[in-house]
Amino acid sequence: MRVVLFTGEEPLYLPRYLAPVFERHADALEAVVIAPPPRPRSAQLRRLYGMYGPVDFARMAALVARGRALDALDAVGGLGRRLAGRYHSVARLAAAHDVPLERAADVDNPRFVDRIRELDPDLILSVVAGQKLGADLLAVPDDAVNLHGSLLPKYRGRAVAFWPLYYGDDRTGVTAHLMTDEWDAGPIVEQRSFPIAPDDTVHDVYLTLADVGGELACDLLDRYPTDFELRPNDSTPSDYHTLPTPAERRRFERRGNAFL
Repeated sequence: MRVVLFTGEEPLYLPRYLAPVFERHADALEAVVIAPPPRPRSAQLRRLYGMYGPVDFARMAALVARGRALDALDAVGGLGRRLAGRYHSVARLAAAHDVPLERAADVDNPRFVDRIRELDPDLILSVVAGQKLGADLLAVPDDAVNLHGSLLPKYRGRAVAFWPLYYGDDRTGVTAHLMTDEWDAGPIVEQRSFPIAPDDTVHDVYLTLADVGGELACDLLDRYPTDFELRPNDSTPSDYHTLPTPAERRRFERRGNAFL
């Protein structure tokens, strides 16, 4: 089994999500591809500021800065991991397990697609990649599966830990689905759900999504190759959500919900 993993890079959730995948299946990983969003970093930060507001944006920035500092300390004899008990970057995880790492500014660039074709993967696995994988890239492997942090078809798109809390759901989960050239729209392979506690924050839900998603990814790789028992992923435009607006954030907070 040859797998190419497409993902992003941040210190809070993805290293936690992917740690069990590296621990149990590093020998199957031909490469890890960091595929950041195509928007400029400044534009991403402005949108996140609108979502979190000034206070929680500053608190999240502090958590991210702490994670990056711990990741930097890992260069000093693994000090960051000894202090926190885990890795704080996908790049550090890949290096620790001798998995080649690549960064792709444009995953649909023909030269990059040729590079993935040379790896001859059986499976492309996507976990919170920042770019949509196009048809040419998806045609390379036998299968391409994305892990999305909601119970599809609900909450396609972004801010997957926010919307279940915003709408008062008592459960959410992770969906493995086949990838198409449309976001989060392919047939469903498997779903894992978990309860949302009354006092859960957005941060709490993201942490649980990472734990549940990591186990689902490992279970899928344990069984692969196999014939997927697919279910429809019938969605409507109203199922798609992007980042919340400042007005939605204020409504969320007035009801007693919290980000952190």
